Amino acid sequence: MPRYNKKSVVWEFYKKTTDNRVQCKLCSSSYKHFGNTSNLVTHLKNKHPVQYLDTSDRQPSPGISRKSSTNLPAGPLVDSVSNDASTSGTQTQDTNISCDNFDSEPPRKRHKQMRLVAPTKINQKSVDDALLDMIVLDYQPLQIVENVGFKNYTKKLNPDYTLPSRKLLSTKLLDERYKVCSEALKQKLATVENIALTTDIWTSDSNRSYMSLTCHFILDAKLNSNVLSTSELPLDHTSDNIANAIRNIAEEWQVHHKIVAVVTDNASNVKKAVREILHLRNHYCVAHTLNLAVKDCISKGNDENDHLKHDELIKIISKCRSIVTHFNHSAKSSYKLIDIQNQMGLETLKLKQDVPTRWNATLFMLERLVKVKIPLSATLPLIQSPVPSLNASEWDIIDDCIALLQPIEKMSTFLCGEAYPTLSSVIPLVRGLQSVLIKKNPQTDAGKHLKSSLIEVIDKRLNVYENNRTSAKATFLDPRFKKKAFGVESNAQNAQKWVIEELTKLQPESRQPHTQSLPPQPEPRQSEEDNLWETFEKKVAELTTFQTPTSSATILINQYIELPYLDRKANPLQFWEERKHIFPSLYKLAQMYLCIPATSVSSERLFSKAGMVANERRNRLLPKKLDSILFLNSWSKPTVPNSM
Repeated sequence: MPRYNKKSVVWEFYKKTTDNRVQCKLCSSSYKHFGNTSNLVTHLKNKHPVQYLDTSDRQPSPGISRKSSTNLPAGPLVDSVSNDASTSGTQTQDTNISCDNFDSEPPRKRHKQMRLVAPTKINQKSVDDALLDMIVLDYQPLQIVENVGFKNYTKKLNPDYTLPSRKLLSTKLLDERYKVCSEALKQKLATVENIALTTDIWTSDSNRSYMSLTCHFILDAKLNSNVLSTSELPLDHTSDNIANAIRNIAEEWQVHHKIVAVVTDNASNVKKAVREILHLRNHYCVAHTLNLAVKDCISKGNDENDHLKHDELIKIISKCRSIVTHFNHSAKSSYKLIDIQNQMGLETLKLKQDVPTRWNATLFMLERLVKVKIPLSATLPLIQSPVPSLNASEWDIIDDCIALLQPIEKMSTFLCGEAYPTLSSVIPLVRGLQSVLIKKNPQTDAGKHLKSSLIEVIDKRLNVYENNRTSAKATFLDPRFKKKAFGVESNAQNAQKWVIEELTKLQPESRQPHTQSLPPQPEPRQSEEDNLWETFEKKVAELTTFQTPTSSATILINQYIELPYLDRKANPLQFWEERKHIFPSLYKLAQMYLCIPATSVSSERLFSKAGMVANERRNRLLPKKLDSILFLNSWSKPTVPNSM
C-alpha cells in the first residue's frame, strides 16, 4: 500500500481513485502512485503551470522542492512590487525563484507574485480557426494576414505561431470551414418538414448584382434563421432568371419540396417568379408595405383636397433636413454645437441625416433634433452661414409628428425580429396600432392631418392581412391570439374555416361502415328496457361509424379554441412542442405557418453586411468567397434572443 503524503500541496489537485492510482482534479488524467509525488508535480508543471506556480505562495511541501522548482516552464517569471512602501523598490535577485526561497520569508512579508508564464506548444489549427472566426464575424479582409502591423502584433502574441498566407486562408481554410458548416446546416434542414424563404436583390459597390436567399425553420421549439446563398445574378432581372436562381439554390440545399412560402418585396418580377413560375406561396413583406404607406403620408399626403396642412409638414421636414445637412458638412458649425453642449453640461450628440427612401430615418432625424433642441437653438444665431431656424409652432408640429410615428417604428422593429414568430403577430399589431393612433391627441393642425392620413392609409394597406389566408391562419394557430386577435368576427370565422379545410387533408381516412357479409346470427331477445335505449344507441353508433375527416378536424379545432389563451410573452413554439402528441395534425400546421417571417428584412440585412465585405478595399473579392463569408457569419454568430 503506497503512503499518501497529505502534507504535500499537490494533493489539492489530486484525488485517490484506486489503491495504486490517483486522478487529477483539473483534467481527470490518471497516474500511478507509489508514495512519490514527482510524477504528479511534473504533470502540474507541464499541463497546469499557473496552478503549479500558485502553490509557491503557500506552505511548501515535500512534493514541491528546490529541485522541482528549477524545472519551471521556460519563460520570464516577474515579481510584482509589494504594497508595502518600505519594500517598494526591492526586487528579487534570481528570476528562477524556488519554493524554498518563499519559505524563507515570514508569511507577513511574503510578496504577492505576478508571473508571466511562457505559453505551451502552440496549437496551429486552433489559432487558425480563431483567425478565421475573426475574419468571418468581424468582416475583416482576407489580406489582413499580409498587413505588416497585424504580422508584428501576432508575432508579439506568440512567436511560435505561423500566420497562414492569404492564398492558404482563401483557398483552403475558408473553403473547408464552409464545407463543414454547410453540411451541418443540410443535416439540420433534413430533419424539418417546413421551410420559409426570404429573398432580395441588390447591387454591390463593384457593380455586381446579387440575390440573397435566407431560410427560416422551427427546430426543437426554436425559430432558426440562416443564410442559404448570396449568389451573383449576372443576367437581367427577369422573372425567369430569378425563378431559375431560386430553384437552383433550393435544389442544391435539397429543400425545394419543403418550401411553404417565399417572403419578398412588392416587385412585380419577383412576385411573378415565385407565384407563376415556381408555383409557391408568395407573402409580401409587411415592413416594405408599411414603409410605402408611411412614406406616402409624410412626403405626399393622403388627402388630395387638403394640401395646405400637409405642405406645412413637408416644409418643416425639408427645413430640418437643411439644418442637419449644414452641420454635417460644416466642421466649424459642428464643433460649435459640440462646444455649446459641453458648456451646458449636456451629452454630446450629433445630428442624424434622414434617407428619403426610409420613413423611419426621418423619424430618427426629428427625434435627434428634439434632443438637441436647446443647444441647437443657442448655436444657430452664432453661425454666419444662412441656416434656417425653427420657431415654436414648428417645434410643436415636430413633437406631434414624433408622437404619431413612434408606435409605427416599434411595430416595424418587432416584425423584423428573427428569433420568434412574427407573421402571426401582424393582425393583432395592426389592430393595436390603429387603436393607439386613434387615442393620440395632436395639438397642431398639421399633426391632426397626419394622424387622419396615417389611420386611413393603414386601414387601406394593412387591414387586408385579416383576409389573407397565410397571415390569418398563422394568427389563428398562435395560441396567444387564436380568434381574439381579429378585428372583425367574420374574418376570425374565415380563418377557422381555412384551418379546418387544411387540417381535413391531414386527417386519416374516414372509417366506413363494415360491409363484409357474415353468416346470419340469431338476434338476442331484447328486454323492454333495451328497447327504450335503442334509438339513442343507434345515433351514437352512426356518429362513431360515419365520422368524416371534416368532423374530426372540427372537433380538434374546438378543443384547441377551448384551451386557455397563452400569455402574450410566452413562446408559442414551446406550447406546440409540448402538445405535439395530443394534436399531431395541428402541430404540423403550426410548424408550417409559424416559421414564415412577416418581413424579408433578414435578406435585406445582407445589404449592409455585404457592403462591409465587398467594399472598395475588397472590390476584387470573388462572388463565391463573398457567399462563403456571409454564410459563415450567419452560421457562426451567436443568436441573441429578441424580446417578444
